[in-house]
Amino acid sequence: MSSGVIRRGSTVRRRIGPWTPTVHALLRHLEHVGFPGSPRVIGVDGDIEILTFIEGEVAVDPTWEPGHGDHLPASVRSDDALRGTASLLAEYHAAVDGFDPPEPGFRFHSHTRRSTELICHGDPGPWNTVYRQGLPVALIDWDSCQPLERIVDVAFAAWAYVPLAPPSRLVEAGFSSDVDVGDRLRVFVDTYGIEDRRLILPALHSAGLIAAERVRFWPISSADAAKALDLIAADLRWLDSMSRSFETSLR
Repeated sequence: MSSGVIRRGSTVRRRIGPWTPTVHALLRHLEHVGFPGSPRVIGVDGDIEILTFIEGEVAVDPTWEPGHGDHLPASVRSDDALRGTASLLAEYHAAVDGFDPPEPGFRFHSHTRRSTELICHGDPGPWNTVYRQGLPVALIDWDSCQPLERIVDVAFAAWAYVPLAPPSRLVEAGFSSDVDVGDRLRVFVDTYGIEDRRLILPALHSAGLIAAERVRFWPISSADAAKALDLIAADLRWLDSMSRSFETSLR
């Protein structure tokens, strides 16, 4: 998705796209309000953007393939890391509340922000999170930012950080076979601060449908798009099978 990204000293350099002015407006807003969990914009050199490099570790599994669990370090699988990501997301939402980019143009989205929406990161997950000593400190790769309902953005994050997946994929990610996903979902929702926990359930469904809509923007073949849609459909079927269990966990 983002080829040609390089680090040079304390900076990261990558090619810009039509959406870059919106991303930069968002990042400059976050710097202005003092949100610490995002890179700062240094400038643009031709068709290359220059951002600050954030020290830490990103939980990327180089062997990951679609349809399989993304192996996570033990520290990232911990309850402390889970709570930390929920807190970081809540802090971000507070920082961006009411923000509108001056000339919005989103990579995977077409409409401007509605009054009930926030400009969200768009792709939250361990693969876009910088950790230090096992705790999240920042989000990177903001090119997918777009307007979303707050609860739907929490749902996107829950899919990725809990993570919500069948047992076989959780084992591939490094969890034990008896991990209580419903309990982890409750911890995430409670830490973020949602009063009615069960509101997350329809939001998880909505997040899956939005993920399917985004596939049309990906630079992939028709066959690969079909595979991606099949995986999203499988996730939604699994979510439906877990709905009663999650309702019990979220009471």
